[in-house]
Parts: sequence; structure tokens; C-alpha cells
Amino acid sequence: MKIILIYLLLFTFWAELSLGFSLTHIQGLSLFNLCIYLLLLAWCYTIMTQKRLFESNSVNKYIILLSLVMLFSTFIKIFFGEIPNINMWTELVSFKKWATPLILFFILFNIIDDEKIFKGTILGLIILLTVATVTTPLISLGILKIGHLSKLFEGRAAAFGGPNSFSSYLVMFIPLVLTYLLFQKTFMLRAVSAVLLALTFAALVSTGSRGGLLSFLVAMATYLYILYRQRMIRLPTIIAVIVTVLIIGSISFVLAPSKPKSILLDRLDTSSLEEGEGLDKYTAGRTLLLRKGIQLFFESPIYGYGQNSFLPLVEKKFGIHGVAHNAYLSYLVEYGIFGLIFFVMILKKIFQHVWKHLRETPHVWEKRLYISYIAGFCGYHFSLLAQNESQPRYIFWIYTAVILKYDKIRND
Repeated sequence: MKIILIYLLLFTFWAELSLGFSLTHIQGLSLFNLCIYLLLLAWCYTIMTQKRLFESNSVNKYIILLSLVMLFSTFIKIFFGEIPNINMWTELVSFKKWATPLILFFILFNIIDDEKIFKGTILGLIILLTVATVTTPLISLGILKIGHLSKLFEGRAAAFGGPNSFSSYLVMFIPLVLTYLLFQKTFMLRAVSAVLLALTFAALVSTGSRGGLLSFLVAMATYLYILYRQRMIRLPTIIAVIVTVLIIGSISFVLAPSKPKSILLDRLDTSSLEEGEGLDKYTAGRTLLLRKGIQLFFESPIYGYGQNSFLPLVEKKFGIHGVAHNAYLSYLVEYGIFGLIFFVMILKKIFQHVWKHLRETPHVWEKRLYISYIAGFCGYHFSLLAQNESQPRYIFWIYTAVILKYDKIRND
């Protein structure tokens, strides 16, 4: 029953965010939220049957601390902030949206209690990746026209929140797909993995995201380096993997739609810098927003300005209309220094947990799984240097709950 609910959750995530499907117009009663409520009931059932409220981990404490900082900053924004006409209900709804992926992490961490559910959830994440990558080129080529997917950003693929967000989602799972390709023993599974990898590369190109490409390189460098340090591959194998990725990537690039390819190539072209047009234009204004964001931070370094305050503040103070395009800068400006510290501590604790079990586990496949997660983790969070957090957060926290719970499942 639990795995059915998890699959329904993943399906509704894709259906609502990509297709634009809506169950009702009542806020909080989306099909995705209803799935979360059902999972919450499943957790209550687990509490009654196992006589245990929840399982502890090293992340929960910092999630609670960050939530408290955000609530305090929201209080400051409502009663003492510089943005006029603040609606308390709107602020509470925004906080709930931010907290939902973390609540989902907490619920899943407590209801995933055997290896069957673990493997089923990993399979569900791979199926979601397959659906997202298969539909992307069909939409970009105009073969399919369904829901939100048809509303492309200048021809760029944007299944989850926008081209850059979608590219960060893809980068998160490329190491996992590559692991199946490299280490599965059956030819059929390796062939399926190769096709999925090619589709994922094509979808990545279709986003036209320069940040997505750089994040992919970070993920791949991390992946190969850890495999090598763990003595799971040798130097000749690394060269073979690089050649394989280049071949599959080249084929995917050729097959990808022409418009996002040209956008990506234009974004990689540094001739504008040589012509003296400036770094601000080359980075699409990100460096300008970074400077203004740091200036805002120094004006209120302790408690920040409150959630969703970056855009109205830079517009009010500097006449610039733009979001931070940097998740770390957003935390710094909106929630102050403690907000950024607790956010980074959450990431640090996740990394330390996975790294600890990578070094301790004697199981080879488990090591490969942890390495895949770490590489995707590094690529995804590198991408947040050039974009805000958005819909891929949900998938990241689902993936994280599964990985963090795995060692407990194996030891029981």
C-alpha cells in the first residue's frame, strides 16, 4: 500500500506541474497534496503498528532550526518590513509551500521500512525520469502538445519550473542512470540504461541551460573521482566512460531540437566578453543581482527581510526587476546569516551521512548507489548558484529520504 501511495505521489507531481492538471481550485486541495495527506495517514498507521513516533536522523534538528528562522523573518517582514501591503495568509501559504518538501522528507523517512519499498521508490524515480525525458523532445519538436509542457521558454524544455530547474533535476539523476549502465550485468538492463541516458542528455540539451551543462560536468567529475578513489574503477575505465558519455552525448546533441541547441551555443559563446559587453550581460544579469543582493544583506544581516522579498526589494531600491537566480543568495537576503548557515548545515549533514555509510558499507552495490547520490547531490547544489529553488526540491527530498533510510533498512 505504501509503495502505491509513493507512485501516486510521483505521478501527480508530474501531472500537476508538467501537464497543468488540477483537481480543484481550492488551495491546499491539489491531488499532489492529497497524496501527501494519505502518506501522512500511512505514517500514523506505522506509528500504531510499530509503537514508535519517528526515527531520528542528523538532518531533522537543522530543518527545525531553519524553519524557525524563516518564521521569525516572516514575522519581521509582516510587522517591521519595508514591503507594504503584506498579507499574513499569503505569507503563511508561502511558508507552507516551502516546508512541504521537508514534510514529505520526514514522512517518507519514517514510512520506508523495508527493502521492497526502497527499491520500488528508486524504480519510481527512474520511471518519472523516463516519462519526463521521453516527452521533452516530443514537445520540443511539436509532436505532442499537452498542458504546461507546450508552453516552452523560447523553444527550451521546461518540465519542472523552467529550463534551468529542469536541467538541475536531470543532473541529479544522470549519475544513477550511468551506474546502471556501467555495472548492471544483464545486457537488457544496460541497453535500457543507455537509451535512458541518451534521452536524458537530449533533454538536458533541450533546456538550453548553460548552468545545467556546468552542473553536469561537476556531477560527472565528482562521480568518476569518487569511483576512482574507492577503487571501483581504474584509469582506463574512466577514459572509456568519458568516451562513452561523449559518444552518447554527441548523438543526443545531434538529435535534440535545433532551437534550444542554438540558444545553448549562444550562451556558451564568450565573444561578447571579448567585445567588452560586460559580465553582467553574459551572465544574464546574475552578477548584477549578486552585487545588489550582497548590498541588501549588509543592510539587514541578522534576520533578513522575509520570504519572497528579494524581487520587490531590488525593484524598490535599485529599479531592477529580477529574482536572485541564486538559492544561497536568496537565503542570505531573505533569512539573514543564520538562514544561510542552517541551510548549509542541512546540506553538510546529508553529505556527511551518505559519505559515512559509503565508507562503512561492505556491499558493493550500496557503495555505487551512494556514489551516484553524492555526485547528483553535488551537481544539483552547484546548479543552485545560478537559480532559485523550485519544483525539483520535491524530488530531491524524496530521493534524499530514500537514500538516508537505506542503511537503517539494511541493518534491521
